[in-house]
Amino acid sequence: TMSQSAPGGGMPQHQAHMHHPNGQPMSGLASASTANSNNNNSNNMNGSSSNATGSSVTNMPVGNQALATIEITRDLVKRFISDIWNRGEIELIPEVCHPSLRFNGHVGMDRVGHDGFARMVTTVRDALTDYHCEIHSMVVETNKAFCRLRFTGKHTGVLLGFPPTGKTVAWMGASEFTCKNGKILKVWELGDVKSLEEQLKNPN
Repeated sequence: TMSQSAPGGGMPQHQAHMHHPNGQPMSGLASASTANSNNNNSNNMNGSSSNATGSSVTNMPVGNQALATIEITRDLVKRFISDIWNRGEIELIPEVCHPSLRFNGHVGMDRVGHDGFARMVTTVRDALTDYHCEIHSMVVETNKAFCRLRFTGKHTGVLLGFPPTGKTVAWMGASEFTCKNGKILKVWELGDVKSLEEQLKNPN
């Protein structure tokens, strides 16, 4: 985050996007409980451990060089945010994301996979009606993209432990996406959790 590391998204957090103070991925705003559930339920996904250390995915090969283009990477990130996070089209996750999809967590990168990511998106969108992630800026280089993002939604479900306030909340975040073989493999996020929590603490 701007202020501290957090978990969707959605979130995003499309996290989506943002992080909880415990350091678990929130893609825009993926709740801590969701991240824990992801870890527990993805242990055997695709035959490997749910957690991977940062060193194991740092400097990873891009895979098929023909798919490591600015155009393909930009399109993947836009679909990740606009289709999956903003519209909740979780059926598109296999088209956009690698089966070993990872988000930054407590130590290194936590593997959430397709099912874990779908739960993250559903959890955030259930807590925030009209959840929306807006791309304020994006820089793309071959298989990587860096985005500055703004998240909004109406707080109608439990979020970060806070009961529904009915308020429209907004916060800023930033994400780095790494793609491999034409799919998003890794999402590293920061979100302004402090700002969001202040809004949730003061319902009036």
